[in-house]
Amino acid sequence: MNPVRHYVARLSAPLSALALVGALAATPSPAAADAVADFYKGKTVTIIVAAGPGGNYSVYSLLLAPYWKKYMPGNPTFIIQNMGGAGGTKAANFLVNSAPQDGSHIGILESTTPLNAKLRATGVKYDPGKFHYLGGADNTRSMFTVMTSAGIGTMEEAKKKQAICGATGKGSTTFVTPALVNHFLGTKFKIITGYHGMNGVNSAIDKGEVNCRAAVFASIENSRPHWIKDRMIVNLAAIGTERHPDYPDVPTLLELTKSPDARAALTLMSNNGIFGRAWVAPPSMPTERVTAMREAFWKAFNDPKAQSEMKARNMRYNPVRWEVQQKTVVEIAATPQRIIDLMKKAIAEHK
Repeated sequence: MNPVRHYVARLSAPLSALALVGALAATPSPAAADAVADFYKGKTVTIIVAAGPGGNYSVYSLLLAPYWKKYMPGNPTFIIQNMGGAGGTKAANFLVNSAPQDGSHIGILESTTPLNAKLRATGVKYDPGKFHYLGGADNTRSMFTVMTSAGIGTMEEAKKKQAICGATGKGSTTFVTPALVNHFLGTKFKIITGYHGMNGVNSAIDKGEVNCRAAVFASIENSRPHWIKDRMIVNLAAIGTERHPDYPDVPTLLELTKSPDARAALTLMSNNGIFGRAWVAPPSMPTERVTAMREAFWKAFNDPKAQSEMKARNMRYNPVRWEVQQKTVVEIAATPQRIIDLMKKAIAEHK
């Protein structure tokens, strides 16, 4: 399938003519491109990964690194530095307040990073609208999943019987989603935080410490395919505005409530998939280097060898343009405060 056509078919929202013109106008002049190449020649670019090692954020960044190097002017070497903590807030704060702003540091952030800026009462020292979004690997699809050993087959049963959900930080999807579901749907999920990335959560499930998770389903497909093959899991609900195409019989969280407030809050949470594998540049990075990084990212993801590698590893390929991410950040910022207050209340019940 043509990569551009593949992307256009899956856009969550169409780009305006103005955005398209702006994207074309952002193409650097030959002189600017030469200046970018001069800066990056012989340099190293550090990708700050807002999660622990072993998870999909690291896997995608490691796979993409040599292709990004190939297409980036000056051919710098890309390396990763894991910086999990506070549901991705630690890495986001670092990129804004401590990392060099010259283009030598970029990041891949948690999907809830833009929403956390509105939900978290303390600790947020970044404005999500000021990041330069570079693009994403996937519009991720998440699932609320429990082990069959939990003895829970539906959300209705989860209202009567407790399962223990593993989570990373209190600002992560893994924590916020079950907290919202408990509040709005009346379920009894217990949430244990402190695990390092989804690899840590999945390992905790293997050890029997916890028996449920609310997260991107691809991390199960990639690292625990035997859970699916051996029917060790049950998907209670899709965390999205539409059902997972591979699991059409699993309802979305939105289908499980008729409350307008619940639907508004859960919709906001469900829209985070657009940032599921989102790379960003810090706010003060020079414009011409941001533009070059965006172009190199898009070329890297459309490289046939990169696509072949992702296919071989069963990694999802559904690249998202930076313009779509930037637009979605604006929409999140415009969320009515009443809905944000309801979400904060639901989260506070689990502190």
